Amino acid sequence: MWKRATLAIGVLGVLVSWVGTGALAATGAPKAYVGLFKDDAVAVIDTVQNRVLTTISVPKGPHGLVMTPDGRKVYVSSDGAATVSVIDTASDRVVASIDVSANPHGLAISGDGSRVLVSGWGSNQAQVIDTATDRVIGNVPVAQPHNGTLNRDGRMGWVASQQQGATALVRLDLTAWKEVARVPVDKTPRGLELSPDGRRVFFTLAGVNAIQVLDTASNQIVAQIPVGASPHYAPFTPDGRWALAVVQGPGELGILNTANNTLAGTVAVGKAPHWTTSSSDGRLAFVTDEGSNDVTVVDLASRTVTATIAVGNAPRKIAVQPVSRTTATTPTPERAAAAPRSPPTASARSPPLALVARPQALEWPSLVWVLGSWRW
Repeated sequence: MWKRATLAIGVLGVLVSWVGTGALAATGAPKAYVGLFKDDAVAVIDTVQNRVLTTISVPKGPHGLVMTPDGRKVYVSSDGAATVSVIDTASDRVVASIDVSANPHGLAISGDGSRVLVSGWGSNQAQVIDTATDRVIGNVPVAQPHNGTLNRDGRMGWVASQQQGATALVRLDLTAWKEVARVPVDKTPRGLELSPDGRRVFFTLAGVNAIQVLDTASNQIVAQIPVGASPHYAPFTPDGRWALAVVQGPGELGILNTANNTLAGTVAVGKAPHWTTSSSDGRLAFVTDEGSNDVTVVDLASRTVTATIAVGNAPRKIAVQPVSRTTATTPTPERAAAAPRSPPTASARSPPLALVARPQALEWPSLVWVLGSWRW
């Protein structure tokens, strides 16, 4: 009798623990990675607790930063070196260093995660890294490329050439490895981003208080979206419905309606916002505030700030791991109630783990009785 009671209590304890902690899969909070330009480091943020977990040292002047779509690797270019560092997000350590051209500026990653575009400002070339091998597989000459963007498979890209007297957006064929189009602009191009459908590039120009809209079919600028002073970058949310413009002068995030190319609203953030990204579910925006050394988290539905996270000196680029869509649910009470109450036959006896599948249906008297019928 005591043996049966002890066994019942032990199994019940397992069930209680399962119901309390195991009903939902513990997948961990998505992490955000922030390049700290003046600290020569990358800050790692827990996006649920909104706090810095650790910092990772990288070579001088982290300028570009992108993440693979599966959230497993982060690539960081260092302006004061000639390398791109590869961070393994499972260990939060640098696991590889890729030799590239001098003074690499911005990085861009293809939608499928297969390629990273490196804007080699100091060497006048755009280079491409294969993320499967972490090696440079090709390059195209471009004068002083600053930032770039790639299409889904990484075979086509755009870069912002900052060559004095010949500033332009340059379209690249990254299969033939050549320039295929050039759109001259009269101001220095800054940040640029290709829309999810590949039809438009949103970009900014130094000294112009508007987001420029380039049609990729005609290679013509077809619209301007007025915003506040000194917009820097305007990436799209994953569904392409909104673009999120960091506007440095007033320190705000501009939310742009991409259907009609209008400014739908603004949210005040920190000082001199530099870059932004959205969560994979499109609910949150994360804005790096280079002037106030923090990251602002914005709820895009309510257009309110939900957190401000101190991260270190001069945060610039940022990337966020995808939100997990995997959930585990407990069986409904109605289904669990269908479990038989009568003693099981010899052929129908189940091992102890079968009980764990229906924790809500079990009550103390029936549990003890069932345990008493088992043969160990």
